[in-house]
Amino acid sequence: MADLKEAAEQFAKDLVNQNIAGLMMAFTPNGMGQAMALQSQMQAAGGPQPTGTPTVTVELQGQDGEDHLVDIVMASDAGARTIATRWKDVAGSWKVDGISLKA
Repeated sequence: MADLKEAAEQFAKDLVNQNIAGLMMAFTPNGMGQAMALQSQMQAAGGPQPTGTPTVTVELQGQDGEDHLVDIVMASDAGARTIATRWKDVAGSWKVDGISLKA
């Protein structure tokens, strides 16, 4: 099984590069539903669109029950956003089971 931090870093890289195939493999069905809702919320919110490649930091936050919490901080010229993710070990692979924007 891959290390959680490595899996989260690859997930963040796939987010930045809009690698849909890689992202699809990273989600549980529950996580995918939340990601689709989050994308709709972000599009509706509008706001300044970042230019260039953001700086990405992956921060392990510990556990909540069986879930492993990981924050992905994306900073650009438009500001910083923190994406909170909940990871589960599914048959030996780390999968995103929850995703939201932190306030």
